[in-house]
Amino acid sequence: MRKDVSKILYIVIMILVFGVSAVFGQGDFFKYSTFYTSMTMNTPFTERGDYIAVDKGYEDVTQVHPYDYNLTIGLRKIARMDYEYKVKTWYYGTEKAVADNVTIGNSVGWEYLFNYSFIRNRGDKFTNSDFWLRYLGERCVTKAQIKNDERRNLEFYSFDTRFRLQKGNFDFTLGAVARQHPVYHILPIQDFWISGENTFNDLAEDFGYSTQYVQGDWHWFNNDELIATSNDEFYKHYFGEAIADYNQEQLDALGSVYELSAVVGVAYYKYTNQAWLHTWVNLMPLHYGLSEYSHEYNNAPLDVDAGIVSGWRITKHLGVFVEGTYLNYWEKPIYECKLGFNYLIF
Repeated sequence: MRKDVSKILYIVIMILVFGVSAVFGQGDFFKYSTFYTSMTMNTPFTERGDYIAVDKGYEDVTQVHPYDYNLTIGLRKIARMDYEYKVKTWYYGTEKAVADNVTIGNSVGWEYLFNYSFIRNRGDKFTNSDFWLRYLGERCVTKAQIKNDERRNLEFYSFDTRFRLQKGNFDFTLGAVARQHPVYHILPIQDFWISGENTFNDLAEDFGYSTQYVQGDWHWFNNDELIATSNDEFYKHYFGEAIADYNQEQLDALGSVYELSAVVGVAYYKYTNQAWLHTWVNLMPLHYGLSEYSHEYNNAPLDVDAGIVSGWRITKHLGVFVEGTYLNYWEKPIYECKLGFNYLIF
């Protein structure tokens, strides 16, 4: 259901983009934008051998995954920062430019990114999507975003609008953001499982599995199909997946929740040919839940979006760099960091 909503919102935003361009008659709206598609395939990861006991022998149950792939389609218009260089001839859609995450870009006006990827990795199929539309003015910044990172289980829709104040190399922003997202702080199995009253067999049967005692051991069936010839095999290979499916099914039934948050941000950007520093942090310390299951924080109710890009050409030969992002929404941290040096040998 949420995937259907995401697709509908994606279409609405695309229509909005074209509508804004038509209403304002700005031929520059799509100027310098890039439409791209790409398809990559590669050999899958080789899994460690896995075996189970069968009668008086064994059976090789090692997973052999098909090839990995990534099919991406998108449209982007994002002004590069001074420290960024287009080192590739083509856009693949898999690039991870740190500066794409900033609130204050390098150009006043409209910028946008619509990126959709179909991925298979180690046998798991998922989609990643990131759609956002931003308007940056001298005194304001407004951004609408739809993000669904299935690989990291983070999905949200947001509308962020702020007042902007510039002081030298600093940018200060203050405003509010409305967000919609799935329920993240509830674990349904904890409500279902009653310690001391339920057994693991009771749970498994409620999930649709059945058992039959055969030659001194329990055989497990799913829709009358034999899947395990012992309790150990069943609990090792199947029971965890059943619990995960149950949790997801119950969370999907709860639907989405809505929240309104105050947001304050500060960014610093300075660039020279020898050194540059670009850093930003956005804090959401106050939240107002608009739904029954709006997020309840276990620790301080602070959501954070921060990043840094820094480089220093120490000599003609030696340079060092640090890049990283940190996103923590609803106590789900996602981070990435790169650091190192380059030494050029003449």
